[in-house]
Amino acid sequence: MDKEHYLRLRIHPERPATRPLAQAVERLQHGSFIVVPTETTYALVARPDAYNALAAIRNLRRLDPHHLWSLMCSDLSQAALFVHIDNAAHRILRRLLPGPYTFILPANSRLPKRIFGKRRDMGVRIPQLPLTHQLLTMMGEPLLATTMQMVDEPQPEIDSDRIDSLLQRLDCLFIDSGWGGTEPTTVIDLCGDAPELMRRGLGAWPTDA
Repeated sequence: MDKEHYLRLRIHPERPATRPLAQAVERLQHGSFIVVPTETTYALVARPDAYNALAAIRNLRRLDPHHLWSLMCSDLSQAALFVHIDNAAHRILRRLLPGPYTFILPANSRLPKRIFGKRRDMGVRIPQLPLTHQLLTMMGEPLLATTMQMVDEPQPEIDSDRIDSLLQRLDCLFIDSGWGGTEPTTVIDLCGDAPELMRRGLGAWPTDA
């Protein structure tokens, strides 16, 4: 293993230390991708302009060119860099986020065309897990994210040693917080006249939002 390219850090998910998170932020800023825990599953994340990192993620997961990435943010102001949030959507997002939800929202003109082409919507999530939320806050900008799940596996990767074995020859950093979850986010489409449930996951729906 080339330690200059791959690094595994063990960080407590509820009480994360700042110094190792700063290492993860530095790797992201220099164009690598990282694997990070969330309150649902482990996720692969990278900056929207880190094209080599996104290509490496696609290769690792064997994703097709039309794969629907999510935008992972620390707060709604970060999300607003790439999506439109009207008053009705804002009320729902403020009530349920941070939390185990992905909300589909209309994209704005700043969505990177090189990654998304002519796509007109974007999945947005604001993680609740303290480790991930602090990482995004330190990063200061949204990240593109996808679940850490191999194409031939029925569920996301949960074993940190197995994840480690998949990543060791890649230019990336793995934040190991122990066993991961398997239940995904609940996906709600807010692009229409009324919220529409697209996938039932860890987040409760319907609510009285």
